[in-house]
Parts: sequence; C-alpha cells; structure tokens
Amino acid sequence: MNWFRQFTSRQTHTSSTPIPTRSHINPTLSQGILISDCDEDSIYHYTSGRWLWNEKEQLSRRYVKFNLAELVQIATHATGSKSFVEVQKLPEGNFCKVLLLKTEDGKEVIAKLPNPNAGSQYFTTASEVATMDYVRSVLNVPTPTVYAWSPSTEEIGAEYIIMERSRGVELSKLWDDIPGPDKLQIVRQLVGFEKTLVSTRFPVYGSIYYADNLCNPHPNQMIELGPKKNTVGAAFVVGPTTNRTFFDDGRNAVDPTAQRKQETLQNFIKVVKSLSPKDKEISKPVLWHPDLHGDNIFVNPDQPTEILSIIDWQAVNLSPLFLQARHPALIEFEGPIPEGLQSISLPNNFDELSPEEQLKAKKLRAAQSLYKLYDIQMIQDCPEIAAALTFKNSLAGQIAGLSGSLFSDGKPVVQGMLIKLQEEWATRVGSSIPCPISLPRSMRNSRERTRQSGLVVLS
Repeated sequence: MNWFRQFTSRQTHTSSTPIPTRSHINPTLSQGILISDCDEDSIYHYTSGRWLWNEKEQLSRRYVKFNLAELVQIATHATGSKSFVEVQKLPEGNFCKVLLLKTEDGKEVIAKLPNPNAGSQYFTTASEVATMDYVRSVLNVPTPTVYAWSPSTEEIGAEYIIMERSRGVELSKLWDDIPGPDKLQIVRQLVGFEKTLVSTRFPVYGSIYYADNLCNPHPNQMIELGPKKNTVGAAFVVGPTTNRTFFDDGRNAVDPTAQRKQETLQNFIKVVKSLSPKDKEISKPVLWHPDLHGDNIFVNPDQPTEILSIIDWQAVNLSPLFLQARHPALIEFEGPIPEGLQSISLPNNFDELSPEEQLKAKKLRAAQSLYKLYDIQMIQDCPEIAAALTFKNSLAGQIAGLSGSLFSDGKPVVQGMLIKLQEEWATRVGSSIPCPISLPRSMRNSRERTRQSGLVVLS
C-alpha cells in the first residue's frame, strides 16, 4: 500500500460545504423517510440483472453496504435543505449505485456511490469530482454541481458524491422524435465539446485531481488554467490514472502467470514502438468522455437542441488520443457502416419492399447519414480526432487498443493480429526494419484452421 500513501495527502472528506460530524447524524431512518420502489436491502445490492457464470462473485463486486441514514443527513446539511423525506434507487449501471433524494418542498439531489468494481479506492471518486469541476469551470462543458463528497469509507461505510440533479430530461427519451436537422445540431454540439477536450493541453497521462488531494504533486503534474487562473477556485493536477484497463480483474494486485498470455504480451511489447503513430498529435494525453449515450446527456425538453448537462464522469482519464477517440454512443446503430463520405442511398429494390421494410430502410439510412455527418464535421472542425479514428481502425491501432484485454479474453484476437502483422510487416511497416517477432508456422496454421472453422478458442 505504499503507492497509496505516496499519492494521497489524506483520506478525509473535501468539500466546499462543511460536513456534519458523526455526533450530529441520526443513525436510524426514523424521520419519516420513505424508500420508494424497493426495500432498503435492495438499495445495497445489484438488482439490474443476473449472470449465468460466477454470479456470486459478480454480485459481490457490485454490492455496497453503507449507512443510509447518515448519507441522508449529510445531504440535508450540505444542501441547506430542511429534510429529505424520500429515497429512490435509480436504474443502476455496472459501476455505481445512484439514489434520488427528495425533500418535502420538491428539491431533489443525486447521491452516487461507487461499487467495488469501479476502480481504485479513493482515486476513482476523488478524480471524478475534480474532473467534473474542471470541465465545468475551466472548459465550460455543462456538468452537475457537487455539494459534498468523500473518497473515504469512514463516514458512512462507502465513498459517495452528492450532487445536483441535472436539469431537463435524458436525451434518450426524446431522440426518436427529434427531426433530422435538430439531431445534426446536437451532434455538432458534441463535436464542439470533444474539440474543446482535445484542444486542451495536459502535461502527462493519468487522471485529473485537485492538487490538495495528492501528496506533494510535482510541478510537472500541474494543469495550466490559462485565462481561467484567477476565476477558478481550485488548482488541478494530473495524478494516477483511473482507467479501468489497469484495474479490471484484479490485475493491479495480481502478478499474471498465464504463460501463453505472457508470450503474446512480450510479442506486443516487441512491436509496439514500430506500431506507434508517427503523428504526435494523436498520441498526446487528452480527456475524453467515453460513454456519450442518450441517458448521459440532459437537454431542455422544450428545446432539445439545448444541452443542459453531461453526466457520468467516473473513471474518465487522460490517455493517448488514438485510444480515446470514438464515435458517440448516441449515434451508433445496428447495420453496415458505409465507407467514404458519399451520400447514403436507399436500397435499389426499395420500391419492391413492404411498408415495414421501407420504414426500416429509411431509419437505417438516417442513422448512417448522421454517423457520416459526424465524420464530416469532425474532419472540418477537429482533424486530429479524424486522424485518430483512422489510425484506431488500422491493424496497428486495433492491436494497441486490444492489448489491455490480453489477461481477460483478448489473447486469441491479439495473437491473431500479431500473426497478420508478421505476415504483412514489409507492407505495413517497411522492409528496412526487420520484424522483431517470429511466430512459428504451427501457430499460423492453427490460426488459419480456427479462422476457417469460425471458432475462437479462449486460453
């Protein structure tokens, strides 16, 4: 645990609002608080799905036991409310519990508590709060205001964030009925947000924190605030990454021993220098929201083109642009992605289709067109993101992107890509540089048999 102490200045609550001491907190739910939609025990458990394998462990990684009464009292004190009388468990994601707290006079706040599988303790919560503050106060990207938070489990038995409930409604509730031109306007705003994130310079890879929450950060870790230096009330630094790739499956605590996976990793290390993009702009550390779907974007219900808030900044980190860049989940669709930038046409046999099939074809064309319009807008406004997306789809980009999955289930895929790279080395890298890996023919033959049979053997 020395690495934990090295980076952490303290494990106590940090907030702009004073926190009540334990003596001020009622340890029971005696103040007429109603838990709606479920019983109290269900608040702590994961209730959004089941597993066909290893369910006990999967559920334990998503179980959070905490003192609900104390959490309510903290929210009451932090927001200056008279009292909260109702707690509602909102639909939960994979990595946290989200509660809606309501007062008698209609005020609502959100309480968010990370699951054990959310990432590294302390750092995941501390970085999420600082990141939301940074993008809102420095980059003018709308995010919820935080009222109180703690990266320690000492107060209520779990880490927590208490924040404002985002104004407006989830974009997902309106998306299907929004006209095409308005959808394009929303996509252009998302491109604008992403351009802002990518245009911001950061000194190193990692995650964003308040300077006060890391122990003696080096000057090279400080984030320049530019014109906002005198108006922002906090100093921000880059600290340990919260990228879950480094923590999933316990890889931060376990020395992997799977020989075949280690061999594949060693082969990846041998070629990684030759695969790295030559354009340094797409290797720079950038901040990127990886999950821009309709439930994480709040808009004005009377004017859906007005984005009011973007939520879910947990584990958002600073990583190379070519690993970060992706199309927003909002515009992803099921169906073929058309190549090039040409206009999308209806199928040649459109007139012969049934009314239902014609409607389906029109919806697919609309989704494909919006997807390509995003690409066009990105090329015009932020060509380095377009370049990063191009590299990401290349063999080198795919190998780099999948390397983090080697010790879960990605080894066969990465190994197959390395075999392909070896076979095509001269055309992809150049004949002047000798290929540093030499995978045996038996492995290549095995890959070919697997490819032809359509089977993937995980090992």
